[in-house]
Amino acid sequence: MMAKKLNHWQTCWSLYLAYFDFKLIHCPGRCMGKPDALSQRLDHSNGTSNNEDVVLLRPELLAIQALEGVQLERLEKDILREIRQGNQKGDQEEPVAKVARELRQALSKTVCSIEWLEDKGLLRFRGKIYVPQNLDLWRQVVSLCHDTKVARHPGHWKTLELVSRNYWWSQMSKYIRQYVSTCDLCIRIKLIRQALVDELYPLQNPDSQ
Repeated sequence: MMAKKLNHWQTCWSLYLAYFDFKLIHCPGRCMGKPDALSQRLDHSNGTSNNEDVVLLRPELLAIQALEGVQLERLEKDILREIRQGNQKGDQEEPVAKVARELRQALSKTVCSIEWLEDKGLLRFRGKIYVPQNLDLWRQVVSLCHDTKVARHPGHWKTLELVSRNYWWSQMSKYIRQYVSTCDLCIRIKLIRQALVDELYPLQNPDSQ
């Protein structure tokens, strides 16, 4: 009701309201019987217990689901197809997949059957996709979480965290450490965090006297 310097929000409302011919009429509280009656209906609760026993972060919202709700691209689809082929049944079945299948058949109601599950040709260990003992498959999985533009060549622990979200195999941390330490791009571009070595001086020849 006094002259002020308007901000951009108030300026927009001022221009909008300029199109209308309106008048503001104040109504005291004792004259607001009908609106108050509508807001205080008997069938409406008083709101005293509305916020009781409310869990905001339910356990199902925090559960990790491997590859669930994620759109797979062409490269990852090829990796999953090769993993399925690596777990094929027959005489050349992958050793770990063969043992897990035998455990599920022999001990269908034990902890072993819960840890190892088979879903659409993929063998899962505790919800993570098991990658067979194939160095080329391991390289493709680690490259997907290390060499891509989205990953941006992280270090050993970050790469291990990205891979372990969906995949698992024996001695995975050791292989990822070796892969990251021998990455050509990381060696040439990343800064050396260690202190520089001082200049070396040759030892003086001992005096013959």
